[in-house]
Formats: sequence, C-alpha cells, structure tokens
Amino acid sequence: MFILFTASISLSYAQYIFDNSVHTASNFSSVNSTGAEGVQNIIDQNTNTEFLAFDAFDGIGFEVGLLGVSKTAIAIEIVTANDASERDTENYEIFGYNDGTNYTSIVTGAMSCIHTLLFPKTYSFTNSVAYTFNRVNFKGTCGTSEINQILDVQLFEAVGDSPVISCPANINMTSTTGQCGTIVSYSVSANDSEDGMLTASVASGLTSGSSFPVGVSEIFMSVTDSDNNTSSCSFTITIVDNEAPIPGCPADITVTASNSNDTSVVVDYTLNPTDNCVLINPLTGFTPLTMINGKAYYLSDNLFAPQDGFSDAITQGGFVGTIRTYADFTIILQALNSISDAGDVLIGYNDVDSEGTFVWHSGDSSNFNNWNSGEPNNSGANGEDYTLIQGDAGWNDVNTNLNFRYLFEIDYAPIQITGIASGNNFPIGTTTNTFQINDLGGNSVMCSFDVTVNANLSIPESKWSNGIFILPNPANQSITINSVSNSISLKSISIIDLNGKTLFSTNSTDSSSGDRFIDISSFATGMYLVKLEAANGQIAVKKLLKL
Repeated sequence: MFILFTASISLSYAQYIFDNSVHTASNFSSVNSTGAEGVQNIIDQNTNTEFLAFDAFDGIGFEVGLLGVSKTAIAIEIVTANDASERDTENYEIFGYNDGTNYTSIVTGAMSCIHTLLFPKTYSFTNSVAYTFNRVNFKGTCGTSEINQILDVQLFEAVGDSPVISCPANINMTSTTGQCGTIVSYSVSANDSEDGMLTASVASGLTSGSSFPVGVSEIFMSVTDSDNNTSSCSFTITIVDNEAPIPGCPADITVTASNSNDTSVVVDYTLNPTDNCVLINPLTGFTPLTMINGKAYYLSDNLFAPQDGFSDAITQGGFVGTIRTYADFTIILQALNSISDAGDVLIGYNDVDSEGTFVWHSGDSSNFNNWNSGEPNNSGANGEDYTLIQGDAGWNDVNTNLNFRYLFEIDYAPIQITGIASGNNFPIGTTTNTFQINDLGGNSVMCSFDVTVNANLSIPESKWSNGIFILPNPANQSITINSVSNSISLKSISIIDLNGKTLFSTNSTDSSSGDRFIDISSFATGMYLVKLEAANGQIAVKKLLKL
C-alpha cells in the first residue's frame, strides 16, 4: 500500500484490557524481532512504535499476564503499521488461560487484506469466560513478505451489551457509460439492546451516494453505544469497466502518385482512440497501471536487482519509470494501491554515473522527488545508487543487493495488426491497416481502414512515343502495337492494372520492330497502362481502355 497522507482513526471500547504502564508483553512461539521493534510495542498504543517479527508463516505472537485480574475479552483491535503493507498479518487466534498451562482458544479469524496504513481493524466475538492471561497468535501475511509488522493490538471487555452492526454483502457493479466509475448507495444498520436503533458512521472509505472509481474499494463502518462499546464491520464495492474504447479510426485514404513512374507514395495518418477510463496495452510479464500524457506505466511481475531492472526495461523498449509531477505521482500511487503485493517499487531515479547527482533513467529533466526525511543518505558498504517508493510513499535510496518489482514506462501506441505504419511508403493499390485498442479493464476494439494509392495517369507524350499507337483503343478482344516508322525497335511491352499488377509482359534480348499483336480478351473491363520500352532505353506509357 502506498499513501501520500496517513491518518489514525481511533475505535475504542469502554474498557480496554492491556495497560502498557502495568502489563508486560512477552514473546510467544518463534518471534525474532529487532530491539527497536520488540513485543512491548504491540500494547503501548503509540503510533510511533511498532512490533516486527520474522518467520511469519510458522506462527508468532505475544502473551500478557493481567497480574491476577480476570478480564472477559469480547473484541480485538489490530492497528496496521505505517509502511510495508505486504507485512500486514493475515490470520489471528486469541487464547485465554488461568493456570499458565491449560490454554483455551477463544476465537480464530482472518484479517481483511485491503490495506489502509495506521488503521485499526476491529473484530468482535462471543466470549463469556474471564481469563488472567491472554495470548494472541498471528500467522501468515497479506503479501509476499515473511515478516509480520503490527502497530498495536488491544483486547476489550464491554460494559453492557455491545451494539450489533450489519454491513451489506459485497457490492459488484459496472461503471456508468462514459465514466470511469459509478455512484453507489448502500445501507448499514445498527442497534443496541439498551439504546435501540443507532446510526453507523464511515470509519474509512467513501460514503453512500459517492461516485466509486473502477476497482475495489473497502468500506469500514463503526457504531458506538451510550456505554462507549464499539462494533464495526466492513464490505467491498467493486466497480468493473465493461465499456470498450472508441477506436478513433481515420476514414479511408485515397492518394495519387505524383509521377507516372512512381510505384509508391508516403502516407501519413493519425488514430485518436479514447476511453472512459485508461487506454493501455497488455504486456507479458507486467501488470498494467495507468497512462499519463502518452506514457503507459506498468509494474513488473518479477523481481529484479536494480541494475537488472534497468537493463530489462531497455530490452522491453522503454525505461524504469519517470515521475514528473506531484499530480502524476498521485495517479501512480493510486494504481499501485490496487496491487496488494506490490512491495517497495524501483523507479528510474538514480545516481549511478555521478554520486549525489540523481537523474532519470529516461533522461527526462524532471526534478520532482519525494525523499523520506534524511534520504538519500548513500549508506551501506557499496553505496546506494537506486531509488524505491516505499509503503508510506516516501522515497529511499538503496544498493544493488536486494530484488524489487520495478515501475516500467513506455510510449503508448495502438497495436498494429496489419498494414504499414504512418509515414512510410504505400505501394500502388490498396493496403488495409488494422489496429487493436485495449483499455485497463481488459476491453478491446479493432480499428480498420484502407489506404489506396492510384497510379498517375497523366502521361506526357514524347516525340518518340507519339510515333507508336495502340489500335483499336478502346478494344475488346485484342490490340495491335503499331508504329509509323519501322525504325522504332521495342525491347519490352507490359500491361499493368491500376493496382500495380502486371497482367502481360514481353521481354526480348533481341529488339525488333513492326506491329505487335496482344490478346486482351481475358482482361476485366477498365483502364490499363501499357508500358513500352525501346531498345535505346526510352520508355513510354499509354492508356488502354478495355471494353
């Protein structure tokens, strides 16, 4: 998860169980933490400290003794850390015991893995037994990391009954035509045995009646009764884009060659495709993110050492991504937020060539940056020449020893299936150009148009060609090539249609004079060009009309 701003939302019950000032948290199972991120941080209710433990997949956790006091836990609040959302815990289990030996599992649960940093996720459960020791165990992470990272955990007991809150089932809708999203209304009910009907509030996410963007949005709702007991629930709203792009194909193009001997013409054309959301091509090995000002952005599916990512981007025809403005950064972060296991992302900002002078891989002159406090610091034995976007959206310089997914940037263009690219020579005849236009939602549309190049029929007559006739003309069955002078020797004769196809030709190394008879009965009705080449290299082109 990448965010520009973070905010902690406090959800509190009437009575919390863990008190950092009197209770001590101790490790349970194979916890291996750094000194500054030890287990006591998990119950200190401090947004500046966190608990980090390695080996997340074999079960880790903590336990707290309540100094002989029995408490009945009915809810748990787990606050996500301030960065590296791929380390968020996936599953939890709560135990209680009184004798230090006989542990009772109170509840197991799965965490929501749609992330908001520094966010308290609250889960209620049924329990009527008081315990003097509580243990909380975690297993697995929401991303690819093998590290669990949690800001705080708190258990709560209630005064009176907790309110009951009911969220709707997950909502799936399609985007409104012409828009990249749609308005969604939803209803959440809440009531309390003592207070009656209550009004739930949005703890995180968009309110009912808002325009929801294409993608998955998670809504967290909470309600608090007069005894200050709080309950919460969550659901997702998924908006799917089923609207195909508008191809923006040009109309068919017809041009005429400038000269009678031209066999091709340079033709320019422009496609102007549009989409209600984002145009972008599928790319093997990459997840499409967005397009900004003609630049398509992707996230590599594979991990690369920084120098290898730079080489791979060149091989793919682009660069490790450039971020030019704050507005562009916001768009890219929103796209990265939709990918749960993105992790830290390599970008193109680097000082490989000149230490301390950061430049973009693309050569762009942008000087935008979002360095974390104290960065870049070039720490480490080998220095730090590359830049990452971290989970809190801040930038950090890193060395070459670790592997990351990288932000890929390439110029966008529709995919040409058939035909010839704009600005190239098109031969006499008709060339069909076909393009495929794709959008971020996986919708595609084909675009097709013809470029027709006509031969130039304006044939200037030379003195030599004026002495040669095609008889009869127009003709139906046959023609005679007749010259007024027997001194004119023809080396070759060709008959060509207006698409540039040669239908008849003679070519003799022995030039000869006199009449030539040619059968044209099989020709289709229409206009043809008769190309005549003399023994001395002179060329004449005449028109023939076939009836």
